[in-house]
Amino acid sequence: MLMKKATMGVTLIAFAVGSIAEETGRRKLEEVTVTAERQEASIQDTSISITAFTAESLDQFGIRNQSDLQNLVPATTIQPYDSAVRGVGRNFRNLGGDPGVATYMNGIYSEDLYTATIGSLWDIDRIEILRGPQGTLYGRNAVGGAMNFIYKRPSPEFEASFKGIVGDYGTNDWYGMVSGPIIRDTLNFRLTGSARNHDGWIREASGLGPDLDSGNEDNVALQLEWNISDNMNLNIRQNVARVDRVMGAANGAGIINLTGEFPTPETRNNFSVTNGLRRIDPTQADPTQSDFDMRNIDPNHPTYTYTNPTTGATILAQRDRVGVDSTPYLQNIGQSITYDPTECLFLDRENIKGDDLCSHTNGLNNETFDQQGTQLEFTWDINDRMTFVYLFGYNDLLYERTTDDDNFASLVHDRQFYVNHEADYVSHELQLFWDVGQDLTFTSGIFFYDSVIDQRYDFYSSTRQFNIDDPAYSLDSILAAVAPGAVPGDPSLTFLAGATPLTVNSAREAARAADAAVGTSTLVTGSWLGNDTLGEIPHGPVTPASDLHALNQTKREAMAIYTQGVWNMTDKLTLTLGVRWAEDDVTGSEDLARYAESSAVLDAVGIPLYLANIVRGAIDPNTLQPTGLIEPWKSGVPISFGLFREVERVDRKTTYRANLDYDITDNMMFYGNVTSGYRSGGFNLAFFSQTPEYEPEELIAWELGMKGQFLANTLQLNASVYLYDYSSIHTYTVEACPTTPPPGGFQSACAVSDSTTSVNTAPGAEVAGFEVEGTWLATDHLTLGGNYSFTDSEYTESFFTVDGSDPTTPGDLYTGAAEEQQRARDIKGNSLLQVPENKASLWGSYRIPLNSGNVDLLASWSWIDDVYFSQFQTELDKAPAYDRLDLRASWTNTDETLIVSAFVNNVTDEIGIRQIQRYGGDEGYRRTAQVTEPRLYGVELTWNLR
Repeated sequence: MLMKKATMGVTLIAFAVGSIAEETGRRKLEEVTVTAERQEASIQDTSISITAFTAESLDQFGIRNQSDLQNLVPATTIQPYDSAVRGVGRNFRNLGGDPGVATYMNGIYSEDLYTATIGSLWDIDRIEILRGPQGTLYGRNAVGGAMNFIYKRPSPEFEASFKGIVGDYGTNDWYGMVSGPIIRDTLNFRLTGSARNHDGWIREASGLGPDLDSGNEDNVALQLEWNISDNMNLNIRQNVARVDRVMGAANGAGIINLTGEFPTPETRNNFSVTNGLRRIDPTQADPTQSDFDMRNIDPNHPTYTYTNPTTGATILAQRDRVGVDSTPYLQNIGQSITYDPTECLFLDRENIKGDDLCSHTNGLNNETFDQQGTQLEFTWDINDRMTFVYLFGYNDLLYERTTDDDNFASLVHDRQFYVNHEADYVSHELQLFWDVGQDLTFTSGIFFYDSVIDQRYDFYSSTRQFNIDDPAYSLDSILAAVAPGAVPGDPSLTFLAGATPLTVNSAREAARAADAAVGTSTLVTGSWLGNDTLGEIPHGPVTPASDLHALNQTKREAMAIYTQGVWNMTDKLTLTLGVRWAEDDVTGSEDLARYAESSAVLDAVGIPLYLANIVRGAIDPNTLQPTGLIEPWKSGVPISFGLFREVERVDRKTTYRANLDYDITDNMMFYGNVTSGYRSGGFNLAFFSQTPEYEPEELIAWELGMKGQFLANTLQLNASVYLYDYSSIHTYTVEACPTTPPPGGFQSACAVSDSTTSVNTAPGAEVAGFEVEGTWLATDHLTLGGNYSFTDSEYTESFFTVDGSDPTTPGDLYTGAAEEQQRARDIKGNSLLQVPENKASLWGSYRIPLNSGNVDLLASWSWIDDVYFSQFQTELDKAPAYDRLDLRASWTNTDETLIVSAFVNNVTDEIGIRQIQRYGGDEGYRRTAQVTEPRLYGVELTWNLR
């Protein structure tokens, strides 16, 4: 079915939005040079689906950020730190994984797209976006594609440029560049800098802090080029970047609340102490039993009806009764809010406007990013036929953020998320370019890559939530009343009163000792004595009332060997063959210590939860309602528990590429290729997932394409049709926890949640599509262009998995392995994540010549189809289609030293959803979003000195 769709049309692809040449009064498209195949070549002669933006086109369209860039690239979506091309990307930002689209800066690999885009794309010579697997010429295999950001080189003559931008939302951006010789004909330099600021786009409705999603970025880069001799050249670039802004959202951390929460889409659950549910039996007469129907006491008690998706059976449910029913969740933070829960809390995902953007937080949102990077290139022309290149890259970064985890702005209960991410990346690449003869060339290389990532994260309460902060909520003071015969030495109570609380370090050592005994990751437990229980952890601030501390680490040693040969078989026929062997050796570790409540403790001494709370004075013995004297235990006895897990894997793979070019004329080429794509396996190291690791991702990609210029070189059309056949594909899932703990205790975050986030490997998928790009010099002054992409994707093999974020099948209501399996759904036939089926853009520019220079008018429109952020393809996880219209007018003086521009971006003020974060039952099945920017208008002034 997919193959039939893919072969129905020919697509236009690999268009470069380039500058335009004037020739004897007749305009022609200027040839654009790219390095997609690691050597300079015309984009017209490069048989790869590629979009290239020159420095002129970046200025022409006013492209300054990822959203601007995304709008003009077919079949591509861009998130803050990652991207997806033709549906291939990294759909969850887990610590132990690899991106699907590789980022390169001056040919140097970077794991982080953010590093390459932080400088607002200032002083970039060219951006090349390659679509499709790039496995035989790039050291890090790019299974989905590659993005190469190529910076302008130091100039042999003095030049300088300055730009300023002011606009609404307090926008003020400043850029500067100066370049020239230090030692003429020998050593040149280029110094660039940028400082960007704007106020938040998202209104902070709580009044507890500034508006969200502001900007405050600084970047400085120094580049030196040393012409060592006639045949040796050294280019080195060093940059320093700093971001310190009010956090608005990030991958996996949406700040905008969407409609779709349980139980109704209009209001959040601010009436129940817990989000837990229980099955009820209308005939049950004993109120101490968990299936007691509260309608026997209150006929209007809220009751919910569900349908088992496998058996069709009807399930009646009610909320857990605090202190009586052992709920799988802790405090529902929304229960403590005092403001109108419908005000500025939910956005209808359709027709969102800029003025609608708002959120409720406790005002502590912040993001900082410090990065230093080095890119070095040494080139040696050994002789006329052989060139050696050495590439060195170093990237050191520190990323910190604090975000409101609950988005409720409660002054009683609160949960903040803090993360500290430190990384060091080092790469070495040796390349040899060899012209064996006039018709045969080889590109060969060897690549080494080392990375170390340390990550700390914790959840804490800025309001010092009492059950976390107060030792009186712990067991020690009432243990004798609950179980008078128990003593600290009792084997059933070794992790209760008198036991040592667990910190990250002590949990690690205890878990290692237990692992040595049982041969698996084991839960270790200790008492809970309030906020100080978890102790302090390094790399960041001391956070108050923490209920979770975690330290994670990955170390990767990778290498690759590759070679690709190009044989000009005839004047019109060219054959390209490439092969690459790669190895990834990765180790990872997780350290976790956190707060939980355990019913196992009470079960061990035969005390039901409600009786324990009666003894504590938290529950009235007659009504079973909270007394208000002391907070009831929700799930059982407060404990501290720890987990430690170490993982290691080695993946090796050989990939290949075969391509055949046929030059019909000097201005038209057809090509066809088959390429194997591969991404190594990884670890789920973010939140102690049930599935600690996943296998490699593999696919085979077929592509047919055409590139041509027509109408006397005034019309550029490029075409391609493709099919990807996955034998395995990485898929982000929210795994429902088993209702029965595994032997030896919980081995994941299931100890306090009904689901864990994981990347799994689905057994098969297909992606097929076509893409269109073109540029037409319609008249002497009018230029038209645009692109269109159609991407059809689906999982082709059965893959049953439980959706832990589905509000129609709450995990609380299913017990035992058999019932748990009834919740599983087959995703076969569903579309892949983050893949818009349709994507398009149109633009037109018109030049008005004046005696003082030229006025250029530009209109650019882009549209992105519906995107699903879940393999279950539900409406709750759909980002609706949206479009964007930009208008721009620029005056350039005759010698191009002064440019004045006015612009309006997103004229209609329409907001699109760039990512949706899904939550399970513990968070009320809510959905949060990261969104695009609202309407922005302003003026630019550029001054060039030569």
